[in-house]
Amino acid sequence: MTRRVRLDLAYDGTAFSGWQVQPGLRTVQGVIEDALKRLHGGSPVRIRGAGRTDAGVHARGQVADALVDDRLADAEIERALSGILPEDVRVIRVATVPDGFHARHDAIAKTYAYRLDRSRHGDPFLMRFALHVPYPLDESAIDAALALLPGTRDWSGFTGAACEIEDRVRTMTDARRVGGDADRTDLVFTADGFLTHMVRNLAGTVLEIGRGAMPVERVMEILESRDRTRAGPTAAAKGLVLERVTYGAASRTYRAGGAPESV
Repeated sequence: MTRRVRLDLAYDGTAFSGWQVQPGLRTVQGVIEDALKRLHGGSPVRIRGAGRTDAGVHARGQVADALVDDRLADAEIERALSGILPEDVRVIRVATVPDGFHARHDAIAKTYAYRLDRSRHGDPFLMRFALHVPYPLDESAIDAALALLPGTRDWSGFTGAACEIEDRVRTMTDARRVGGDADRTDLVFTADGFLTHMVRNLAGTVLEIGRGAMPVERVMEILESRDRTRAGPTAAAKGLVLERVTYGAASRTYRAGGAPESV
C-alpha cells in the first residue's frame, strides 16, 4: 500500500542542472528520487515539484509530493532522507497529505527573491547566492519600477525565448525591495505563477533602471509591447531563490496522528 506525502525542501542550486530530471545530469529531482528509491528497496518513486527551478537557482521553500510505502512513518522518511541526501539538498519536513494533493496544481502563489550583494569588494559568503552589484543604485527609481508590476498582465516582454507556454498571463500580487542590511538587498516577487526566466529578466531590468541606464517608464513599455528585446539582461541564476510556495485553505497536510494542519 502507498500514501501521498508532501516534502518541503531546501537546496543550494549551484551544482545542480536545475530541478527536472535530465539524462546524464545531476538534478534536484533526480537526487531526491534516487534517495527515495533506496528507501523503497530499489523500486522507482517519482516526485512532483511545485516549480521547475533552472540550473544554478536555489530554494528555501520548494514543495514536492510523492507516493511512498505506507509502512514508513513521516518522521522515518525525514530522518532517512537526511542521512542519504547530499549536503546541498535537505528535506525540511515530510507530511502525509490527501491523495488528491498536487504540489504544483494546488499552489496558489510562489514567492521568489533575487539577492544582491552590494558590498564594495564582494562578500565571499554570498558569492554562490547573490549577484555582486558594486555600483550605486537609485533606490527610489527601483521602488517606482517595482510598484508598476503588480496586476494581471501578459508577461511576454519579460519571458525567456525558451518558454513554450502560450498563455503568458499571470497575476503578480507583490513586487518590492527588501534591504537586509547596508550591503544586501533582495528584490521580492510574489505571483500565482512565473514563466521561463521571468524573475531574472525582471531583476535585470530593475537593475538597469537603478543604475540609470533605463527610465522607470520602460517597465510599462515592455509590458505593453510584449517585446523581450526592450527589457534588461537576464540576471545570473545564482541570485535567485524560491522562498515560498503558498497553498489555500483547501490544501491540508496531516500530522502522523491524523490531525489536519492548514498550510
